[in-house]
Amino acid sequence: HQAGQRQAMCGYFDPFWDKAKKDPLVPVGCGMTVAALLAGLYAFHKGHSSLSQKMMRARVIAQGATVVVLVAGTSFTTRVMDVSPNKPPKGMSAVEFQLLQEEKAKASASASKEESSS
Repeated sequence: HQAGQRQAMCGYFDPFWDKAKKDPLVPVGCGMTVAALLAGLYAFHKGHSSLSQKMMRARVIAQGATVVVLVAGTSFTTRVMDVSPNKPPKGMSAVEFQLLQEEKAKASASASKEESSS
C-alpha cells in the first residue's frame, strides 16, 4: 500500500519536474525568493531591522527576476513550439483529430461547390 502511495506522489510531481527541466531558472528564482523571505523574517525576529529591509528588497528583486524569466521562457517556448497542421493538438486523441479533419474537408468541399454554382 505504501509503495502505491509513493508511486502516486511521484506521478503528482511529474508535471513540475517536466516544466523545471524546460525552464530551470524559474525554480531557482522561486528558491531565491523563499530564501530571501525567510532570511528577512529571521532578521526581523532577531531585531535586525536594517538587514530585514535589505532581505525584503532582495526578495522583491528575486520575485521580479523570476517573473521576467517565466515570461521570457513562455514566450520563447510558444514561438519555438512545433505546430503541425497534421498533428493533433495536445489533449486531443488521434481519432478525434481525424474526425475534425474530415469535417473540415467536407465543409470546405461544400463551400467550394456553393461558390462554383453561384
